[in-house]
Amino acid sequence: MPIDFRNLNTFWSSILVETLKRLGLTTAVICPGSRSTPLTVAFAQNSEIEAIPVIDERSAAFFSLGMAKKSGLPVALVCTSGTAGANFYPA
Repeated sequence: MPIDFRNLNTFWSSILVETLKRLGLTTAVICPGSRSTPLTVAFAQNSEIEAIPVIDERSAAFFSLGMAKKSGLPVALVCTSGTAGANFYPA
């Protein structure tokens, strides 16, 4: 599926995800939200990075922490703007 680069957020999100892939990222845990849609779509369209959706931000943080500890590899976390990121703090 071709990517529509008329939106600058889509363009830069795809570049960021491609860069993370080249640096060795293999997994992203995504808490979907409207403001993070371009980043979420970029992860979902990259077949070499496993994108795992988790609705609850706090659960996603602990889930990704467990994955990172077990595998020894970094795991990306994506959430929307506002207070959503604060739910990652307990992990």
